[in-house]
Amino acid sequence: MTDDLFPALPIEDLGPDIGFAEAQAAALYGRDYRKALASDDGFQRLDAVERLAAARAALSVQEVAVMDMAAGRGHALAEIVRLTGRETAFVEALVLEACAKLAAHYEAAGEADDEVGPGPLRLPGPFL
Repeated sequence: MTDDLFPALPIEDLGPDIGFAEAQAAALYGRDYRKALASDDGFQRLDAVERLAAARAALSVQEVAVMDMAAGRGHALAEIVRLTGRETAFVEALVLEACAKLAAHYEAAGEADDEVGPGPLRLPGPFL
């Protein structure tokens, strides 16, 4: 068999390599973002606003903007690139760095002994 009969297929871009903890952190951020905007329960909304404010404090302004677009509003990376006019690599790096910072933030917040609210924000860790 020759290469002429079976040409090489293009390699599919699978997108950024994101870990489980980072993906969970992005999901928590998105959940709090949506609850802060639309929760009917005042206490749930207040709790979400407080968690969202603390999470945003761990991020840069650009990271907050990209996380609001991605996790909060559900925009895909390609759509964020189109809307912002930035390079794909730049937006991808912002999202990955924001997710890493959020994972560290939520892990630290979950370990606080004096946490008040519905319970600690713990990310799943290694299973023993």
